[in-house]
Amino acid sequence: MPANLTPQYLEAEAKYRAAKTPEEQLAALEEMWRELPKHKSTEKIQADLKKKLSAVRRALQQSGRKGATHADPFAIPRCGAGQVALLGTPNVGKSSIVGGLTNARVKIADYPFSTAVPVPGMVPYEDVQIQLIDTPPVTAEDVPTGSPGLWRSADALLVVADLSADSVLEDVSTCLRHLADRRIELTDGVRKRPDESDPILRVPGLILANKIDLPGTEENFELLKEYLGPRVRVEPMSARESARLSRLPGLLFQLLHVIRVYAKPPGRKPDMEEPFILPVGSDVHEVARRVYRGFDHRVKSARIWGYGVADGQNVQLEHVLHDRDIVELHT
Repeated sequence: MPANLTPQYLEAEAKYRAAKTPEEQLAALEEMWRELPKHKSTEKIQADLKKKLSAVRRALQQSGRKGATHADPFAIPRCGAGQVALLGTPNVGKSSIVGGLTNARVKIADYPFSTAVPVPGMVPYEDVQIQLIDTPPVTAEDVPTGSPGLWRSADALLVVADLSADSVLEDVSTCLRHLADRRIELTDGVRKRPDESDPILRVPGLILANKIDLPGTEENFELLKEYLGPRVRVEPMSARESARLSRLPGLLFQLLHVIRVYAKPPGRKPDMEEPFILPVGSDVHEVARRVYRGFDHRVKSARIWGYGVADGQNVQLEHVLHDRDIVELHT
């Protein structure tokens, strides 16, 4: 049986060979994995890709290298299950949060503007990685060049607030105003691109109310929630408390509005190491497109192990999938 490597796979392979940074290598390898047809003739390729993916991810975690070699430091290739960018005024604790969750080489300092360019890091969450990006601070008068493009391209945004600051309401208002000036709003729902009926880009996001561990911050936290009302979700956070910080990866995964789906070749065990990352609401058709890119029309039926079904139940290709479902495709 031929490998039937698709043009999309070969294009991703060319990107991998041309990659100059671990971040670019990881993005290309993940694209190669998505585009690779999964059948017996590609088993050696699958095994090789898994080794390369593990090696690059390990190198990224150990070195915490940032994408400084990009001509545009704000054009950061997306990695992992999704890309989440932090936004905030000076000294709110963005770098401490990224440094506490990743091995990225962030610069944590008590003086403002210590972060000059975006610094990406990878946050492990169960069996996936989520890209978290520290960014230069904004002020009422200034937005770093390149930041709006990153805000628009990110899968989710976190506005970080310093609860110990007397100006916390003003600082959060500044961040939301900069977003609004560029027709960007935070939403609890899925990402929605602007169209003729609605010119606003709606990006999943919330307010991280940082430094809740400091004395006297509870009052500011309640004021912030009252000030924002139901329009934006507010989560208490402390970069210094591991218990609170450890909750953030799960919140990031929820914000991305994605699910993990595992492929199971007929008669074999499912691949539980490399899930397909799909938008919430995806059906079996979408898995077929990922597994048999260019040949998904061959899939005639499927069996499911997971939410709301009996183990191994036969389902239609229009069956809507849930997080951690296992799918067996039959041609």
